[in-house]
Amino acid sequence: MSNGGQRDQAASDRSETALFASDAWARTPPARLARSAIQRGALLPILHFISPYTVVGRSNLGKLKGPAVFVANHQSHFDAPVCLAALGGRIRRRLVVAAAADYFYTTRLKGAAASLALGTVPFVRTGASSRKSLMMLKELIGKGWSVLIFPSGSRGTGATGFKRGFAYVAVDAQVPVVPMYLHGLEHVMPKGAFIPLPGGVVIGIGPPIPPGNDYGELVRKAEQGVARAQEMVKRWEGA
Repeated sequence: MSNGGQRDQAASDRSETALFASDAWARTPPARLARSAIQRGALLPILHFISPYTVVGRSNLGKLKGPAVFVANHQSHFDAPVCLAALGGRIRRRLVVAAAADYFYTTRLKGAAASLALGTVPFVRTGASSRKSLMMLKELIGKGWSVLIFPSGSRGTGATGFKRGFAYVAVDAQVPVVPMYLHGLEHVMPKGAFIPLPGGVVIGIGPPIPPGNDYGELVRKAEQGVARAQEMVKRWEGA
């Protein structure tokens, strides 16, 4: 590699290190207190007003005794707030949301707002930096944090085609995967929309899935778990 290439690589490494460290302040005790106040005082009441939600299968959360990886289908930018509301305060207090770095962290202000209000961490979805993102998530789990990730990557997708990143995190850290299915957000804030529309939302939460030691098998089980959570939602709606 030429000196110019080495300088470019060094600059890239410094940029990535700065990106991954940019939100560490959001997990300090003062920031966590501020986030709790923002969520309980503003975010959740607004969410209740715009998108009244129902949670099916919440009892499955009682089976968790430590950190976990939560996976859900991806429908809109409202997905993360709805998941935070559905999971409740006990889990929410020690939960980070893997958020697309190329969208939520394009500016310092935008990234800081997401980190403070939602507890997001920057996640690079492609290239070598995606591996560093996965390492960061594993380190956070080692410190007692759970992770919420949308493994389909892009919005408007269902319970199939999950990327393996979440499985690397869960298997390597040996924590369970909790499948979730979100229904209704495709109408509240569909892809391309910037203003949410009033509408009801139903969230299905399946039982925790042991991580095992096979990444591909865990991806398959997680897809099945989200599909079963979808069936739970359908049965509730048909009741």
